[in-house]
Amino acid sequence: MAQQLNRLNDVFFKYLLGDTKKKFLTLSFINGILNRTDDTLFTDLEFLDKEMTPIMQDGKVYVLDIRAKMNDGTQVNIEVQVCKDPDMARPSLYYWAKMYGSELREGEPYDKLMPAISINLMDFNAFAQYTTCHHSYHICNDETKDILIDDLEMHFIELEKIRIGDIRKLRKSERWIAYFSHQCSDEEREVLAMSEPAIKEAMKCEMYFTQDEKLRRKYEIQEKARRDYISMMHNIEKSRTEGWQKGLEEGRAEGLAEGREEGRAEGRKEGRAEGRKEGREEGRLEERKRLTEQTVATMLQEGLSHELIARIMGLPEETVQAIAAAQSAPATE
Repeated sequence: MAQQLNRLNDVFFKYLLGDTKKKFLTLSFINGILNRTDDTLFTDLEFLDKEMTPIMQDGKVYVLDIRAKMNDGTQVNIEVQVCKDPDMARPSLYYWAKMYGSELREGEPYDKLMPAISINLMDFNAFAQYTTCHHSYHICNDETKDILIDDLEMHFIELEKIRIGDIRKLRKSERWIAYFSHQCSDEEREVLAMSEPAIKEAMKCEMYFTQDEKLRRKYEIQEKARRDYISMMHNIEKSRTEGWQKGLEEGRAEGLAEGREEGRAEGRKEGRAEGRKEGREEGRLEERKRLTEQTVATMLQEGLSHELIARIMGLPEETVQAIAAAQSAPATE
């Protein structure tokens, strides 16, 4: 599996960068991505809850992949995003805001708030206006660009956009980006390991990971869930496209016939158009529900817990429990 290892897989990613025994790798990654050197280096960290799972008002479960408090009190979260979300900036800012305010107890002054840094690794292109792969954001004056406060720092990394070139000339941040990117070959990672001791150690960890049967099994389950999710979204999009094309053809045929009528024909045309639109929407919702239930059923058969399935699928745990109950209920004649 080593040659085809998906380094963004949740199980492997947390094994590599979310383990107290290997926190020197996490420090190397964070300092590298943030281009910290000399006096600005983070020298230690404490892992906090790896998962932030409250906020169920709208049925969503929000997850932070890795969250840590650095030696100076700064909080850092590292999030991996493998499925493209057109509204990506809002949940990313939401995660940051929850992290920023989580340490302030009731009655404490605001100067107790510590800086919070968000690092988002994205396995897709999200910023069409940029050709570079690493984008950082702060709060600044629109005119002078002066930073209002250093407490907010957000990084978005589009792994597909890295241009490796001469791998020996990459900066430290670029080395880590290259390591996680699918654009980097195993041979190039070997070269990276020669110039970056932390990446050399990361590659040793890959070998230990692939030899651990329990970890490998969890990894495969996560990979299957990811593939099922991608397949489900593809089928939904396909159904929507086919529905639109069929509706367009029907609309043209009916429009030709209705074009010969006057008066009430216009009303019938609008009514049919609205009916087709509502019908297609209902069809899409039914198809999405069916595919969701099918994917959840498959994951249940693989032995995943209700809580884990809910996090992966973005569903309330009660919904997963209901699907599980329906799957186990005896069929009635």
